[in-house]
Amino acid sequence: MRLLPFFLALLIMASMLEAKPLIGFNNCPVRRSRCAKACIKRCALKGHKKRCLFYCNHCCNWCQCVPPGYVGQNKGCCACYNNWHTQSGGPKCP
Repeated sequence: MRLLPFFLALLIMASMLEAKPLIGFNNCPVRRSRCAKACIKRCALKGHKKRCLFYCNHCCNWCQCVPPGYVGQNKGCCACYNNWHTQSGGPKCP
């Protein structure tokens, strides 16, 4: 009976982790007001720009960072942006 509260707390914490990405280190901060400009640069070479911009802006608004460079480059400077994955396990942020 003593373990029940512990397991309930653990279950709640696990569900919270799945709901949103972890906010971690951030060496490439971007203010929310500048997400659009940062994402235009990030998605400049991408074939599907509209989709890239949608997800980049979504990630930027949440994580408040966009890695420098183009899609797939330098994602390590923002843990939130880098570690946010889709339900199928692929990267959510370009």
